[in-house]
Amino acid sequence: MFRYDREVPFRWSKGSRRLTGNHHQAVFVIVLLSAVCMTFLSDLSAEITNRVVATVNSDIITLYELNCSIEQVTGLSASNLRLQDEERFYQVRRAVLNNLINEKVTEQQIRKLGIKVTERDIDEAIERVKLENRVTQEELLSNMRLEGITLKEYRQRVKEEIERARLVNYEVKSKIVITEADARNYYQKNMEQFFETHTVKLARILLKTPDPADPAGITRARDLGKGILKKLEAGSDFSDMAKAYSQGPAGPEGGCLGWIPFDQLDPLLKKRIEKLSPGEYTELHECRYGIQIVQLVDEIEGGIKPFEEVRDAIYSKLFRDTIEKKYADWLSKLREESFIKVVF
Repeated sequence: MFRYDREVPFRWSKGSRRLTGNHHQAVFVIVLLSAVCMTFLSDLSAEITNRVVATVNSDIITLYELNCSIEQVTGLSASNLRLQDEERFYQVRRAVLNNLINEKVTEQQIRKLGIKVTERDIDEAIERVKLENRVTQEELLSNMRLEGITLKEYRQRVKEEIERARLVNYEVKSKIVITEADARNYYQKNMEQFFETHTVKLARILLKTPDPADPAGITRARDLGKGILKKLEAGSDFSDMAKAYSQGPAGPEGGCLGWIPFDQLDPLLKKRIEKLSPGEYTELHECRYGIQIVQLVDEIEGGIKPFEEVRDAIYSKLFRDTIEKKYADWLSKLREESFIKVVF
């Protein structure tokens, strides 16, 4: 408790700028009040950052969640986006908040129905993604790094997609019927979608010859190449030989060059490749970087695919399109039945 001393008035001491008497107490009170105000302002700032912007039944959406989602969508913080383009900021904010509300409604229904997704379910889904997109685990991880997400975040996304798919299956899918006539009609009207360019998957063993004017270096490379060819002819695995001998950047990955449109190949290489069947390889020959052996790993012929080959893909597309429409209708109805309050 502070005591007010009537006998010591507020005054400056002679010859100095120092406060005396009750001035010490006054300064302390001011400092204390300043600290309290700063604490209050800090709490107020936190409250503003984390305040509720929407209530969805028993769940809430905070301003922090909204701003994080805006940054994920746009790559900009909400404040920077607003400074750049205020009109766009409000448009994005409305769209993102609407999507967050949809997610909350969907999550609540998933919990209500007791839909569960196991780690094994996630693993199997990721393996299907790799198979359908013809990518390895290393390529998948590389794509994640480019998108700026971790494996843990990617697995969470996959989990949520499986949950929604099962929700759709429960609520909507059983009511959808796609006929053969529907699929054939789509095929006839969209044949250009099923045109595929001639594409080849190649691997190579590259033996570099840094100095074209060095006959001895070229001879050494050719001798090594002949030895590799003999091992291949004796049954050695091309990928293993590439890992052991190839001096190209793809050597550690078994020399795999990936899928390449046939038309983009060097004209001389085209002539060599078109004679091969998948699994076969060229003779030893010169290239821009030295001497190489190229293997045709796999091949996709060009032209319009027959209906029988794309039937399943068409069924899947028509099914997805119908699901999306019915899901949108179902979600709209579910939102109407929910208590949703937006506070801005």
